[in-house]
Amino acid sequence: MPENDEIKFEGQTLGEVLAKEKLNIPNYQRPYTWRTKNIRNLFYDIKEAKQRESYHIGTLILHENHETTDIVDGQQRLISIALFLKAMKSDDRNYAGAQHLLEQEYSEQSCQHAKENFEEWQRLIESEGKDKAEEILEFLLKNCKVSVITMPKNRLSEAFQLFDSQNNRGKYLEPHDLLKAYHLRSISSPKEGDIGRDIESWEKAVSDEQLPLKQLFNQYLFRMRRWSNGETGLTKVNKKSFLRFTEAYVDDFKGIDLSQNYPYLELYKKLYKSLDEDKENKFPISLLMPIINGKSFFAYIANAHEKIKHCQVQQKKSDDEDSPNSLDFKRYGLDERMTSILKSKKSRYSRNRNLFENLLVLYIDRFGESSVDKSILELIFIWAYYPRIKMSAIYDATQANYAVGKKISNRSNLQNVFRLLQQSATPEAFRVNFDRETFENKTIQDIYGKEESKK
Repeated sequence: MPENDEIKFEGQTLGEVLAKEKLNIPNYQRPYTWRTKNIRNLFYDIKEAKQRESYHIGTLILHENHETTDIVDGQQRLISIALFLKAMKSDDRNYAGAQHLLEQEYSEQSCQHAKENFEEWQRLIESEGKDKAEEILEFLLKNCKVSVITMPKNRLSEAFQLFDSQNNRGKYLEPHDLLKAYHLRSISSPKEGDIGRDIESWEKAVSDEQLPLKQLFNQYLFRMRRWSNGETGLTKVNKKSFLRFTEAYVDDFKGIDLSQNYPYLELYKKLYKSLDEDKENKFPISLLMPIINGKSFFAYIANAHEKIKHCQVQQKKSDDEDSPNSLDFKRYGLDERMTSILKSKKSRYSRNRNLFENLLVLYIDRFGESSVDKSILELIFIWAYYPRIKMSAIYDATQANYAVGKKISNRSNLQNVFRLLQQSATPEAFRVNFDRETFENKTIQDIYGKEESKK
């Protein structure tokens, strides 16, 4: 292997790392998220360790990019220590890397955390006393060592893989965290700017107030893909069934590389190529399309997040006004009682509303919003809320079995309307083949009557 392709392993002090002039946070990194609690833990941990000759505080993964030394793993600690240097008003000429980290452009979220943590460092310095704080900082920089793994510039994908394996040890990661790492590794020749936009969009979705990324997978994408395949998605724990997106289902969102020469992939290769050539072109991403690994996956998630947010019925916690970007149910002339039930915050409606939203968003995804009218909304509503008529309580197993047409109460062999939707070539075919016997030809008035009897 050529020398410049070799991975370097060496022990360094934090001072040596922060002295690297080209030390840089690449655009693909997630935001700076350490909180004041993390700062206090670090400070008192180092204060206690100061009695030792040296102290090892973990591993850093660096990537030798063209003009910079990029931090793949370790940015939270390094930015935090750079803030400690700044709070101590230390002479930072010997720590050019730390200075460069604080001079980079960051998201609003990162800047807010940095501000709060800088103020926390100031409080800790004041409470400990300047002299003792100086001793702690000196020990941190000169006696605290890290294992530094430096990847050559043409081996970034391996750096992502190493990051994934390091962060999986002894630490619980959400299933979507595993998917992020997997698809970053699948990007064979990443362009930093492109990755940066993908990761920024992903991280915004993680903390989105209306539809956090965890909920996107758990309540929607996981369910609609499973249900459309006729599978419930249920997980049994201690004889109870739960409807959750867990690590066991992560493979649902690991797909195929476009480098494979399968005939069915030719369409996607051409579509993605046209997107690369025309940035204004809207790539026709479908919610149930095959998952394409790498950068295409991040585009799929961003598109899905936007579509599902648009179709959510209850979008605000504080009032009844719809978001400007939400589907305007009022313009379809729906009965106020139907709208009231759809937007109700009562927990007994949550699973029915989820059935309604999942089928509606897939209907719009397939046929377009222009095909939505009052009759289709009422049809989906009756189907989604029919279980309220048959049962006094609805559980995860009830919802999942009904969604795939298995059974509800004493009725079995019902219709899987999710599969019907994917088999329908037109909206008319979907309506015609929708078996109203599924819900015993019940009407909206029957649902209203059932709800009136519960008051």
